[in-house]
This record gives sequence, C-alpha cells and structure tokens, in this order.
Amino acid sequence: MLNTALLDDLLKNLLKQVPELLGVLVVDLDGLIIAQQSVKEIREDMIGAVMSVVEQTMERIKKFTETSYGSARFDTNDFQLFYVELGGSNPALFILVADPYSDLERVIPYSYIIAEKVSKILNFQDVSINLPDFNHNGNNNIIDIKNNSHSNEFTNLKILLIGHKEVGKSTLQNIYVNGNISEEYKPTIGVSYIRKKFSITSDNKLQLHLFDISGLRSFAKIRKYYYPKADAVIILFDYSRKETLEDINEWIEEAKFFINNSGIPYFLVGNKVDLIQERDDLRKKAKRLAVQYDCSFFEISSVTGQGIDELFTQLISNLLN
Repeated sequence: MLNTALLDDLLKNLLKQVPELLGVLVVDLDGLIIAQQSVKEIREDMIGAVMSVVEQTMERIKKFTETSYGSARFDTNDFQLFYVELGGSNPALFILVADPYSDLERVIPYSYIIAEKVSKILNFQDVSINLPDFNHNGNNNIIDIKNNSHSNEFTNLKILLIGHKEVGKSTLQNIYVNGNISEEYKPTIGVSYIRKKFSITSDNKLQLHLFDISGLRSFAKIRKYYYPKADAVIILFDYSRKETLEDINEWIEEAKFFINNSGIPYFLVGNKVDLIQERDDLRKKAKRLAVQYDCSFFEISSVTGQGIDELFTQLISNLLN
C-alpha cells in the first residue's frame, strides 16, 4: 500500500527548502494527482492549466514507461512548469510549479534528489525524507553541506559516487548506510541522497552526505551542480562489463574539472569481484589508471559486501588526516 503520508511529508520538506515554488505535484500517467503540496493554495484554474500542458506529452510517455526518465520545462504567462518522468513499475510524473519570475533553472538540479525519493516511495521502497539544505546563493553550488542546519554538532562531509550506469553505485550506498540490497534494479533518476552519522570519539562526530550521481546520459548536464565543495569522490566500474572501465578517465576528468580542488581524495573502485574469477588484465589496467589520476584503488562486491567497510574506513581516514 502506498505510503501517502510519507510522500506528503517529503513534498512539504521540499517546499520548506525552496519556498519560492508555488507547488509540487505527483501525477500518474492517467492524469490523476497522487500527491500535491503548495506554499499557498494553487487556484483550480492553474492546476487545470498545468495538467493541460502535461497531458500533451502523456501518450508519448506511456509508450516508454519502463525506460523513460526524460524531463521537460514549459513557460506560460502565469507560471513555469518542470516535470521529470519517474519510470519503474509504477511510473508517474514529478512536477514543479513556480511563478514566472522565480529562478526555476537553479531549483531543477536540486529537485532531482526529491524526484528519486518520490520514485522509491511509489515503488514501495524504504526511503529517508531528509533533504540536504538548498543553497540559495546564485552560484553552481546548489547544496549547502558545510552550514547544514540539522547537524551543527557534526563535521559534515560531502561524498560523491560517480560512474557508468548499472555499475552498483546505489547498491554500494545502500549497503554502507542501511546494510541492505534492493532486489530490483532501477536506474537512479538523478541523485540518490543519504546521510550517515557516527562518532569517532565523543568530541569528533561525523556526518557523511552521500550523493549517488546518475550515470544516465540524460543527466549529464545536471551533474556539474553536484561536484562543487565535494570532500571525496568514489568512481565505480563493473568488472563484469569491461566497457565501464574504458571510459573511466572521462568520469575522473569531469569530476576534477568541476570540483577544481586537487587536494581531495579520489577512489577508483572495481565492483562485482565475486562474479569474475579471471580479472588480472582489467585489474592491471585499473591500477594504471589509478596511478595516472592519483586515485586509491579498491575492489568490492556490492552483493557479498566484500571490501566495502575497508573502502569507507580508508576514505574517512584520508579525510580526517
């Protein structure tokens, strides 16, 4: 049964972070509103106008429900509208509505965090409705980790997980934070965000903000908003799909370009070691790339959990030192 209360609370949290939005809706592909929240009551005629715009693309979306994760933006005299397609077994649209003068372009990259959480709720997955603070200053850094209002007693660290789609980034994130694995693969729509708190000593408390960045091609132009102020980067490839290692240099160079901080640690991580017995050639190539780009090299299994604790123990050690 759909947890509508959790969905409503998530949408309310979004409006607290971005009060300049008029409202946010989740709509199924038959045009029925699943959930709706607004800062102030949205007029019925405006909702009708919003749905009229969305329904023009409904038929196209229905043809590609399992694989479509597209988005679109529309501007009218009365409002701006942006939607993201939420695929999976319960497809829907996640819709933002803003007045004509709001800086919606800046809100869109942040909204993908909420879209991913909405998609998980619709597909009956456990999800935290905690959101990182939205940075209202006019620059490319949309996430305010260092001044997080919920965690002043903690040292806040921003960790990015990047790499080709389907290499196990979300599974790695879930195992480390929640200790569980999702049985059904669903691509990350934009950004999967989870935070993990723990104490090193009574006076040294850490909060890791883990951002699993989508490897989908459609998300490429949004990724640049998540790189600034990163404290560490994990780049994953899949030992069972050698093509995911072949373009790893593009991922590393993209991260280094947008982060522009040579002092942070990078970790090149080979996943699914449990599936491949003969991997010497790939390992040698990966180690050469790690040396070339000054990355630490690790091997893990996101199925058995092998190597995951060691990876994050070393990452935290690097950051503390």
